[in-house]
Amino acid sequence: MRKIPFLLILLMTAPALVFADEIFFKGAGSFSGRITQETDTMVMIETGDGTIGVPRERIDRIVKGRSPLDEYDDRAHKLKLDDAKGWRDLGRWAAHAGISTQSREAYGKVIKVAPNDPEAREALGFVQLDGRWVTEEESYKARGFVRFQGEWMTPAEVQVHETTQANEQAARDAEQRAIDAEVAQAKAEHEAQEAQKRADEAEEDARRYSNPIYWGGYGYGVGYWPASTGYTVNYRGRSISR
Repeated sequence: MRKIPFLLILLMTAPALVFADEIFFKGAGSFSGRITQETDTMVMIETGDGTIGVPRERIDRIVKGRSPLDEYDDRAHKLKLDDAKGWRDLGRWAAHAGISTQSREAYGKVIKVAPNDPEAREALGFVQLDGRWVTEEESYKARGFVRFQGEWMTPAEVQVHETTQANEQAARDAEQRAIDAEVAQAKAEHEAQEAQKRADEAEEDARRYSNPIYWGGYGYGVGYWPASTGYTVNYRGRSISR
């Protein structure tokens, strides 16, 4: 018996997962879905979770095909509004096909006919509370939970988190103050060293100008003033009596 290639089986059993409009980008990457609009500058493609606009200049090529969205529309058009089983099956199929918006739409049709359908309610995010279906948010609030930083917690858990965060912030602040103090101390020590350096240089200049100097009358080079000459010499703006 001749075996059917696996790829052919896949094409026969799940065409919606294989065929779709495919936009290939220049360089790498692609988007799969259903192209809803094309212009000279933009291509709009519906992916099942929303519609994305792709600039023409980024597109390498477009391969047209039949998308899961097309399959969903065909199946939906054949269903009657009161066909709970048909819409449930379609919602399940759409979820497996990766088109979540359409899956929620189909399950929404189910609960209009069968409000207590467990599969549809759970797929739409409902939970049971005291024998009735409520949203997840309603369930948490009814049980005394509060939303804290994107998560549902009990008031006690919130208090623990707030205390922990406050302690961590206090530790960070203390660490920053210690760092600032070290930086200030290092800066002060550097400035003191610079001031001492300038003082030493000034003292050296004063010693150089008041003791050994160049005196041309006694030969070239560094020497000392004669013991007593009886007159005043002006040196670099200073009057020196000898």
